[in-house]
Amino acid sequence: MAVVRYSDRAIDVPEGETLLSALEGADIAVPNSCRAGLCHSCIMVAHDSPIPEKAQAGLSSQQIAQSYFLACQCYPESDMEVSLGDAERRYDAVMTYKEPLNQGVLKVRFKTDMPWFAGQYTSVWKNLADGRSFSIASMPEDGHIELHVRRRSNGVISSWLEHEMQEGDSCQLSSARGHCFYNPGAEEQTLVLAGTGTGLAPLYGVARQALANDHRGDIHLYSASGSPDQLYLVDELVDLAGRHENFHYHRVVKREAEQDPQLHQGDLVDIVSRRHTDLKQHRIYLCGAPGMVKKLQKLSFLQGAALTDILVDAFEAPA
Repeated sequence: MAVVRYSDRAIDVPEGETLLSALEGADIAVPNSCRAGLCHSCIMVAHDSPIPEKAQAGLSSQQIAQSYFLACQCYPESDMEVSLGDAERRYDAVMTYKEPLNQGVLKVRFKTDMPWFAGQYTSVWKNLADGRSFSIASMPEDGHIELHVRRRSNGVISSWLEHEMQEGDSCQLSSARGHCFYNPGAEEQTLVLAGTGTGLAPLYGVARQALANDHRGDIHLYSASGSPDQLYLVDELVDLAGRHENFHYHRVVKREAEQDPQLHQGDLVDIVSRRHTDLKQHRIYLCGAPGMVKKLQKLSFLQGAALTDILVDAFEAPA
């Protein structure tokens, strides 16, 4: 018999019984529908616990990497600690560094025990009620979480981070979420990363993580803004391209600009779709403005990319 910890309770799961059935028997409500591993309604996450292989059948490699599993297919073979897949946990964090990257973007770094993958997102909480989500630009190997914050004069969280919170101050971060991260495997696959504005943050993390994992396929990163002065991390990305032959950095601007052979001028969707007409066996990462993400997601599929290889993170402006 295995003992499964859920919240503050310990539930006995007899051999041959599913975790879903045991939780229901303990009057713990878990969303479910088909009970056959097809609908994924009962998805949960394990915390530093072994997961039976059958419980992850049918899940994406991204979900498996984040320790998700299906409760209706889980026959625990040893003790586990679990929570609902959409449950939010908050971690203590300390701001260790901040600096403006340009007139519109602030870089902030936090030290925390929270686990994450480069390219996921977290919410920064000012208090119990006020929080805002930002994508993570750093790798776990960096030892800190780095966020690129759009500087908004009236932003509840962005203004607080820029003008009130100081290095050494504490706050809370919510559990890292999202599937837009680099997962090792298919190292020869070409990666196409396209983002607008601070959509560069997760892509910067994904690109660095891929290179750190010795990804051998070409990596094309497109960073788009309205004008050249709105681009950021230019020097860092130019340096990265200089150190890795398979990494290619493309700057895209919407509005008229001085003649610069290093700039692509026009619409990001048009530029990417024209330069990459055959996306079979490619992995695509799209982050930023929802309109761009939706259009390029559709075009990428029509140009041959498998749906499972198109990873997206659309940024919605705060109300």
